[in-house]
Amino acid sequence: MKNQNKLRQLLMLLFIISIGFSCQEAEAPEEENEVEIFTDIELIFTAEDGTVVRALAEDPTGGLAVNSSFTVQPFTLKANTTYTLTFELLNRLVNPVEDVQEEILDEDDEHQMFFEFTNNAFSSPAGNGNIQNRDGEINYLDFDDNGLPLGLRTRWTTGGPLENGTFRVWLAHQPGVKTATSSVNDGDVDFDITFEMTIEE
Repeated sequence: MKNQNKLRQLLMLLFIISIGFSCQEAEAPEEENEVEIFTDIELIFTAEDGTVVRALAEDPTGGLAVNSSFTVQPFTLKANTTYTLTFELLNRLVNPVEDVQEEILDEDDEHQMFFEFTNNAFSSPAGNGNIQNRDGEINYLDFDDNGLPLGLRTRWTTGGPLENGTFRVWLAHQPGVKTATSSVNDGDVDFDITFEMTIEE
């Protein structure tokens, strides 16, 4: 009888331990809100007449943010011309190639594109962007479910000719902190890339 009681106690103890382990496994939090991986970041400027200007930043190692080593192509826009800027954002480290833009669209309330450019390179938006000053003018054409800007589509009208200009693009990853006043200092950096820009007649 004693042996049966001891066996029952041992079985009960094993049962309790196994429940404890299964609860721990079930409660283990999944990793969320990781920054995305990019190998290709391409700017696509489309003029109103259908002319397209592309500029590719490429890092085949998929480096992130300040640890990246992108090879960046310069680009040339036409003076006094209106463009819509869109992007191609790829991760070629996986098979099939991942269109990272789809993930950003799914998490639009956690992302925002910020821009900085040579002062008054554009007649619209004027100024030099919203990286240094969150209130800087940018013509956003897309918004998240909360009505806040996303930045995968923007509008730009060039000014006069310009040499040795720059155009900087910063994708902020802001889970839980994106607001109407959040800036590049809030959240994490998915990427921060500066392109050389020329505007010619």
